[in-house]
Amino acid sequence: MKYKGWALLWLLLLSSCGFKDAPQIAEHEQATVTPQIVDLHYEVTGPALKLEFVLQGNPAGVGYQIDRTEVDPYCQCPGMWRRYYEQEPYAKQVGERLTKLLNLRTREHDFLFRIRAVDVDGHFGPWSEPIRAHAVDLMRD
Repeated sequence: MKYKGWALLWLLLLSSCGFKDAPQIAEHEQATVTPQIVDLHYEVTGPALKLEFVLQGNPAGVGYQIDRTEVDPYCQCPGMWRRYYEQEPYAKQVGERLTKLLNLRTREHDFLFRIRAVDVDGHFGPWSEPIRAHAVDLMRD
């Protein structure tokens, strides 16, 4: 009887040899396209900054975020970035040329703006380079 127990144990060990790994969940690899802002153009028109750009990325929807900070007049350095505007991701925006006007509020301050894309899955694109803007008086000679 003792021999049968050892034989059974030996048989189990032989049948279970080889590399074993924990079960893995098969995932369908989806090519995640990083959302991005392309073809960004900007200009100051009076008391507003006009941004023109195209969103690229997930066909299910891409939106964008704009942050703003004031430039310190003494050190000419930026302050803390704060969310200025956020557009939810929509499918109809992908590949379309968009325009956004940002109010500069006052001619006494310089502002920095930055923009990035965000898709419906919560992926973020890179921030744009800071865009410096100062309101201009269109009535000035």
